[in-house]
Amino acid sequence: MTGSTENHISGGVFFGVVVQGRTVSLTLPDRPDPALAGLPLRSAAFAGRRPQLEQLLAALAPAAPGGTTSTVAVTGLAGVGKTELMVQAAHRALREEGWFPGGVLFVDLHGYDAGRRVSPKRALGTLLRALGVPPEHIPPGIEERALVFRSALGALAAAGRRVLVVLDDVPATGKIRHLLPSDGSTATLVSSRHSLANLDALALTLRALPADEGRELLGNTLRTALPEDSRVAAEASEADRLVALCGGLPLALRILASLLVDVPTRPLAHLRRDLEGTHSRLSVLSREERAVTAAFELSYRRLTKDQAKLFRLLSLHPGPDFSTEATAELYGESVKASERLLLELARRHLIEPREPYGRWQQHDLVRLYSRERLVSGNDSWGQSLMRLLAYFHKMATLACERLFDPAEPRPAAEPGFTRRTEALEWLEAERHTLVAAALWAHEADDHLMCGALARPISQFLMEMRYLEEAGWVLSAGIRSSQRCEDSFREASLLSSLGVVLRDMRKLRRSVRAHHKAIKICRRLKKRRALASALNNLGLSLHEQREFEQAVAAHTEAAQLFKHAGDRVGVARALSNAGETLTELGRTGEATRALQKAAKTFRKQGDLRGYAQALGSLAKATRNDGKAEQAVELHRRALDMPDGLLLPHERAVELSNFAGTLTAAREFEAALTAQQEALGTFRQLGDHRGEAMTLGNMALVRHEQGKWNKAVRLHTLALEAFLESKDDHGMATEFTGLAVALLQQGCNTEALENLELAAELYHQAGDTEKAVDALDLADQVRRRTGVGLRPVESLM
Repeated sequence: MTGSTENHISGGVFFGVVVQGRTVSLTLPDRPDPALAGLPLRSAAFAGRRPQLEQLLAALAPAAPGGTTSTVAVTGLAGVGKTELMVQAAHRALREEGWFPGGVLFVDLHGYDAGRRVSPKRALGTLLRALGVPPEHIPPGIEERALVFRSALGALAAAGRRVLVVLDDVPATGKIRHLLPSDGSTATLVSSRHSLANLDALALTLRALPADEGRELLGNTLRTALPEDSRVAAEASEADRLVALCGGLPLALRILASLLVDVPTRPLAHLRRDLEGTHSRLSVLSREERAVTAAFELSYRRLTKDQAKLFRLLSLHPGPDFSTEATAELYGESVKASERLLLELARRHLIEPREPYGRWQQHDLVRLYSRERLVSGNDSWGQSLMRLLAYFHKMATLACERLFDPAEPRPAAEPGFTRRTEALEWLEAERHTLVAAALWAHEADDHLMCGALARPISQFLMEMRYLEEAGWVLSAGIRSSQRCEDSFREASLLSSLGVVLRDMRKLRRSVRAHHKAIKICRRLKKRRALASALNNLGLSLHEQREFEQAVAAHTEAAQLFKHAGDRVGVARALSNAGETLTELGRTGEATRALQKAAKTFRKQGDLRGYAQALGSLAKATRNDGKAEQAVELHRRALDMPDGLLLPHERAVELSNFAGTLTAAREFEAALTAQQEALGTFRQLGDHRGEAMTLGNMALVRHEQGKWNKAVRLHTLALEAFLESKDDHGMATEFTGLAVALLQQGCNTEALENLELAAELYHQAGDTEKAVDALDLADQVRRRTGVGLRPVESLM
């Protein structure tokens, strides 16, 4: 045939396309066929996601003249609520006058379900039929279908019949571009489990719901089915625990709600107990056609062999997140190859990237699913786990050596950290993982590994004041050492535990731990270990105000270190003895010991020890009435290079420096130093350091005659001391507060504080200061005639 065929139809919206060599003019309906294009129902229980919902609506609003409307790609883990968010946004947008007079086109592509998957070509056929294109006029090829689809949307938009296109559960394929409009007016929402960064679209990644939004979703879902249900409100803490056990995943929370609807009398606590068993949690999160495991399974099946293997192995990471380097050790391949696979899993939202780049995490339920796949498979993962734990031990050891023993010689070819800041950054980033690794090794009966890990990990935790975590690791390490009958390591860890208990102000337990360590070292005849244990015992005795016993312990430790040829150990023992001698008022002895310690530290290249000895020497010098010399010593201690003093060490030195500045009557400089120290103590959660610094600031206000400020600071110091279990420190603050109150004429309150101070001094074993407090109280009574209850003699 040589003739042409033309169809002319009047009325409606027209657009011209070329189909199989013929020009066809089709008429589009005012709105898409509702049977093919209707939106799913939106949930009445929808909760949270307010910022994301507003972001979607802003993108869907008609563009300003000359502007463009974005395609929005909503991505995230299976079950995170992508579809529901899009449906909520679409329903709201359709109610907005003038936004989408042409209606909506909705297609679920089931991109991860092999049995139900809709190809982009097939989806275009569905969309064209919804737009009113007769089946016989739908081209067979995907390119031609896309052309007709885009032309139709453009014609509708030009005629004032703008359409919203919603594409749900889109697979990771480049052909998805054929489903996107090109007219610059039609708006499109796309959801996928896979990152769609290759699309020219606004990217919106959904994460799990926070606790409050998860609780709201659980409550809303329950009340939708049972309007009078009040279990979530009545058991709010249990609801929060359920949200946490579900990792804030909306699919899991909706399944939980349905289980609660089934049995209206079932308490939330009962369901929580069922969920707490990690081995059964995923099986609990299943109900008829909905199951968390099934949702994850669809994503897992799309992984390549290498991706699936790494996905399974990731469940072995002991901490809440993990690094690329640690994953490379676990996987047994190069960092580059492991990073490539991690990025591929992240694009599928089976892991999530964290700050800084190079750290990752798995959703808790995904992790459980990953572990199930690992256990049910035939992976040989024992060696993988051993490589990972050995890596943590090696890196933690190297980091601690670089951070805490910078003068320690190290072979040039040995791997490690070039800078102390680099070592500290690594330890801080891996902190939770390191703790979890040590505890896991103990629970798994790998007692050799637990004991090995406990040493460097606890050193870092102790020095950085993560005292509770340090106690967990040391306790596990001690038990593991006992199981292995490794008495030497047990003694070392016991001594470290004693230091932690001292810093936690559990002084009796601290001394007991040290004595156990000392007993083992004497039995094993380990001279250097015995010296370290005695030196640590002296520190705890000092805090108990058993000063003479403390000096004796430090002196014996110094002698043992000397016999062992450990000059730095001798210096440490002398420095600690000097601190205690200063408390005893034996300033001359203290100065000689501290000068010798400082000289040895400097000669041995231990600048950290040198700085600490200088600070202690400054206190002794100040107490000897030489404030100006003491100020210079403090400045030398604080001016150490490369951030040598750790935050807590620097805060202690600043607080001591402030005391010396006060003695030198440099009050503003003292307050500046104390403010910096106070900030660090508060950041580290050191209530005793905070209390002592506040008390010292109050003493500056004493010297300035600013009594109102002094009273306030003493009061704050007392509140902090209540958290630190330091009776002697509290007594000191009650005394200082009483002096400030007397200056304000508050004699009755001052006498009450003096009585409290005397009682606390007596409990702390400081009879001399208890008597001083009572004497001051008697003087006030005689001068003012104030009568209080009789004071029991503390003599």
